[in-house]
Amino acid sequence: MGSGRHGAARPPVGVLVRLERTDFLLLGLQILAAVVVMVVSGPLSIAFWVAIAVAVASVTLAVRRIDRLSRDELRGEELL
Repeated sequence: MGSGRHGAARPPVGVLVRLERTDFLLLGLQILAAVVVMVVSGPLSIAFWVAIAVAVASVTLAVRRIDRLSRDELRGEELL
Protein backbone atom coordinates (compact mmCIF):
# COMPACT_ATOMS: atom_id res chain seq x y z
CA MET A 1 0.00 0.00 0.00
CA GLY A 2 1.12 3.50 -0.74
CA SER A 3 1.46 6.19 1.83
CA GLY A 4 -0.41 8.81 -0.25
CA ARG A 5 -3.66 10.50 0.62
CA HIS A 6 -6.89 8.86 -0.35
CA GLY A 7 -9.34 11.47 -1.55
CA ALA A 8 -9.07 15.21 -1.69
CA ALA A 9 -9.32 17.53 1.26
CA ARG A 10 -12.42 19.70 1.38
CA PRO A 11 -11.97 23.46 1.35
CA PRO A 12 -12.64 25.39 4.60
CA VAL A 13 -16.24 26.44 5.23
CA GLY A 14 -15.27 30.12 5.32
CA VAL A 15 -13.98 29.92 1.77
CA LEU A 16 -17.21 28.29 0.61
CA VAL A 17 -19.36 30.90 2.36
CA ARG A 18 -17.42 33.69 0.66
CA LEU A 19 -18.15 32.09 -2.72
CA GLU A 20 -21.91 32.44 -2.25
CA ARG A 21 -22.08 35.30 0.21
CA THR A 22 -25.58 36.48 -0.79
CA ASP A 23 -27.11 33.01 -0.46
CA PHE A 24 -25.75 32.59 3.05
CA LEU A 25 -26.71 36.13 3.98
CA LEU A 26 -30.31 35.44 2.99
CA LEU A 27 -30.36 32.13 4.85
CA GLY A 28 -28.95 33.88 7.91
CA LEU A 29 -31.64 36.55 7.72
CA GLN A 30 -34.31 33.85 7.51
CA ILE A 31 -32.93 32.18 10.62
CA LEU A 32 -32.72 35.52 12.43
CA ALA A 33 -36.31 36.41 11.49
CA ALA A 34 -37.50 32.99 12.67
CA VAL A 35 -35.74 33.42 16.01
CA VAL A 36 -37.26 36.89 16.46
CA VAL A 37 -40.73 35.50 15.72
CA MET A 38 -40.16 32.68 18.21
CA VAL A 39 -39.07 35.11 20.93
CA VAL A 40 -41.95 37.54 20.33
CA SER A 41 -44.78 35.03 19.89
CA GLY A 42 -44.08 32.45 22.60
CA PRO A 43 -44.51 28.67 22.47
CA LEU A 44 -48.31 28.74 22.61
CA SER A 45 -48.62 30.50 19.26
CA ILE A 46 -48.77 28.73 15.91
CA ALA A 47 -46.30 31.32 14.56
CA PHE A 48 -43.72 29.94 17.00
CA TRP A 49 -43.99 26.45 15.56
CA VAL A 50 -43.95 27.69 11.97
CA ALA A 51 -40.83 29.71 12.81
CA ILE A 52 -39.16 26.58 14.19
CA ALA A 53 -39.90 24.81 10.92
CA VAL A 54 -38.47 27.75 8.94
CA ALA A 55 -35.33 27.85 11.10
CA VAL A 56 -34.73 24.11 10.74
CA ALA A 57 -35.32 24.29 6.98
CA SER A 58 -32.92 27.23 6.65
CA VAL A 59 -30.17 25.46 8.58
CA THR A 60 -30.72 22.35 6.46
CA LEU A 61 -30.50 24.38 3.25
CA ALA A 62 -27.29 26.07 4.43
CA VAL A 63 -25.66 22.73 5.25
CA ARG A 64 -26.73 21.27 1.91
CA ARG A 65 -25.42 24.35 0.07
CA ILE A 66 -22.04 24.07 1.81
CA ASP A 67 -21.89 20.39 0.90
CA ARG A 68 -22.76 21.12 -2.74
CA LEU A 69 -20.18 23.91 -2.97
CA SER A 70 -17.46 21.70 -1.51
CA ARG A 71 -18.25 18.92 -3.98
CA ASP A 72 -18.17 21.42 -6.84
CA GLU A 73 -14.78 22.70 -5.65
CA LEU A 74 -13.41 19.18 -5.49
CA ARG A 75 -14.82 18.36 -8.92
CA GLY A 76 -13.20 21.51 -10.32
CA GLU A 77 -9.81 20.46 -8.94
CA GLU A 78 -10.12 17.03 -10.55
CA LEU A 79 -10.49 18.64 -13.97
CA LEU A 80 -7.16 20.45 -13.64
